[in-house]
Amino acid sequence: MSTATQTIEELTNQEYKYGFVTEVETETIPKGLNEDVIRLISSKKEEPEWLLEWRLK
Repeated sequence: MSTATQTIEELTNQEYKYGFVTEVETETIPKGLNEDVIRLISSKKEEPEWLLEWRLK
């Protein structure tokens, strides 16, 4: 690993020390693409039923 890459990784892995923090709502979806994941994403995007069925084919 190059020195620059190592330095960047060290900096990005540090805790932010200046006090400004923004809470961001996140949701974790399992790795991979299967019917359950497709249904979950479609639901989150509020897609119409016909589009979900098309994606599942």
